[in-house]
Amino acid sequence: MFVFGVLLAAVALFALATVVFGKADRVRRGAWATFAVGLFLSLAFVVGSCVSVVPTRNVGIVTSWGKPTGRTTGAGLQWTAPWQDIDEWDASGQTYAHLGDHCVWVTIAAQRRACIPVQIEWSAKSEKAPENWAAYREVGDKTRFEVFVERRVNPQINGSLTSIFAAFDPLGSVDVTSGDAPAPDLNKTYKEPLVKALNTALGDEIVVKSVAFESPRYDEPTTQAIAAYGQKILEARNLEIDKANAKTRAEITRTDASVDQVARCLQIAEKLGKEPGLCMGGSVSLTRPVQAD
Repeated sequence: MFVFGVLLAAVALFALATVVFGKADRVRRGAWATFAVGLFLSLAFVVGSCVSVVPTRNVGIVTSWGKPTGRTTGAGLQWTAPWQDIDEWDASGQTYAHLGDHCVWVTIAAQRRACIPVQIEWSAKSEKAPENWAAYREVGDKTRFEVFVERRVNPQINGSLTSIFAAFDPLGSVDVTSGDAPAPDLNKTYKEPLVKALNTALGDEIVVKSVAFESPRYDEPTTQAIAAYGQKILEARNLEIDKANAKTRAEITRTDASVDQVARCLQIAEKLGKEPGLCMGGSVSLTRPVQAD
């Protein structure tokens, strides 16, 4: 736009020269009209080239002949020099949304596979906008910011997820007393590590606003391994119970064997109302007599 303004200004100056040096009145009147129109359009193009509108929540990148000047602007109506332009850099909130069936598959402990549902809210730092704008170029119909997200932000998020879940073992969530396998609370265990990993990888370029996990899913071999581990715990618990019961029965048997049989018979005879002398002569029936109707 600025270049058109300069060209129109040149036309206006040429028309003015014609007015000054022209001799024919008809030519001079036409030159005056050309000068007026050219001057007006020239001013309009120059002023228009100085005005830009930056959308809300975006950062304006001021460029001069296609190169960033290092200056940034906020949103709204902005003024620049005629030879400068303003390109946009999105500083609004962004969402890395991979919940439900769109979860992220990662390799966990023992080379097992888990699908982690996660949502990360983040925004680009405005002070790094000129540098990041200059580092990336438009690709097809994608803006510089979209290329930045695709090539810089998303790979670092994926890498951070892979890193912090490398030692995740779902067998650790199995209850060692019951064999049950409740869904692990990833927010409690992995939220802060993920935020720390992202700040290490992208902390000078983005701000992480929130991280939220849902319950993970596993591939079939991992699901079978969890079920088998729970079954082993249940079998081991039942075995311990059987051992404890057998030990109790053996203890009762040993106790009965160590009790004086005559004394025991006298106690039972007294309780049942039988003659105690029967205990002295041998066996005694310890059953209650059946009363006649």
